[in-house]
Amino acid sequence: MFCEDLIDLSIDVNDEQELFDFVGMITYKKGVSRLGYISSLEKRESAYPTGLQFPMITLALPHVDSKYVNKPFIFVGKTKKNLKIKQMGDSKDLKTNYFLFLGIKNGKDQPKLLANLMQSFQNENFVKEFVKQDSKCEMYSFLVKNII
Repeated sequence: MFCEDLIDLSIDVNDEQELFDFVGMITYKKGVSRLGYISSLEKRESAYPTGLQFPMITLALPHVDSKYVNKPFIFVGKTKKNLKIKQMGDSKDLKTNYFLFLGIKNGKDQPKLLANLMQSFQNENFVKEFVKQDSKCEMYSFLVKNII
């Protein structure tokens, strides 16, 4: 699900809306998402926020209905500055610059993927290494070796 072309560690945007537009255009151009992906991200994140606060990192896992996904993917994004997001469950205000956009094609795969991600981001050593990655190539290698 990881692809080096779907990793950007220096995204220069001012808010979540700009981030959704940015990621949506890339995923559409790469053929992994469909028209409607961006608006679906906006609607879903507004109704069901995906921000997660772990002991050592805060991140968001935006995702949409599978009908907007052509091919399973995970877009890994790091913004240059922290963006305001809402916490999953209680909509508490959070800030982060780490985002994993989940393009799930088969819903039955989602629980296992989420469990793997949750376990990884609760691991102190994983998080320390994750935040050290500063190139697409390094991040891709790290994630493939440690998550899938």
